[in-house]
Amino acid sequence: MFDVRELADIYGVPEETVKVELLESLSNSLAAVFGTEIEVLSSEAGNLEIYSYRDLSGDLQVRSLPVSSIGRHAIKRIRRDLSLSLAKIRVLRDYDLCSDLVGCVVEGMVMKAVNHGSLSIQLLANGPCNPKNLAGSCPYRFQIPKERGAYRPGDVLSFQVQKVSPIMENGMPRLEITLGRNGRGLVESLIMKQVRGLSSGRDVKVRCVKRIAGAYSKVVSTEPIPLHVIKSVSDELKEYIRVVRKA
Repeated sequence: MFDVRELADIYGVPEETVKVELLESLSNSLAAVFGTEIEVLSSEAGNLEIYSYRDLSGDLQVRSLPVSSIGRHAIKRIRRDLSLSLAKIRVLRDYDLCSDLVGCVVEGMVMKAVNHGSLSIQLLANGPCNPKNLAGSCPYRFQIPKERGAYRPGDVLSFQVQKVSPIMENGMPRLEITLGRNGRGLVESLIMKQVRGLSSGRDVKVRCVKRIAGAYSKVVSTEPIPLHVIKSVSDELKEYIRVVRKA
């Protein structure tokens, strides 16, 4: 009736978690269908045991129900409730792992343009929750003005994570990851990403104090920034970057 291993693979949760949620979904769904208190247990042999604790008159009465009493309507409801429950577990797990990504820079591949110019992005950078399995969106307002309308499917770009939050969409939970390319933090992070790989970059601190996305950025640095780093970031963002040494 339900393949625990397959569900565990689909939702990326342990098989034991699937078993617990399956029994709870069975109990809740059958209780709603039969209009009485139901508890579903798993025997040592792995077989389902269904117990009803009250009859229709409301008197306490424990009786066993055969598995064959679960009709197609009940199975449909169980599948819906179980999918919702497992999806919530997956989303909350990913949220716990991904909340630290806010403010970080990730790489993403443009999949398509969606509502009102927003971009659907497949995350590529490895991270604590394997973002390769996650997707985000870059709203129109967070895009570089001169890039708007020029993005193409397959473009790989750097984005700063603006927000990570669990939401409900069309009755199902999902993790919403909002990305941006026009913030000052993107300039800072791209510079620091390259500087950290240099032996001279251990004590460097940079701050972007002004940015006109796609045109100009002014960066204040505690130490000199190598020209090849500035050029690399400038080429990626297609804007002039001026670095000023902090006095």
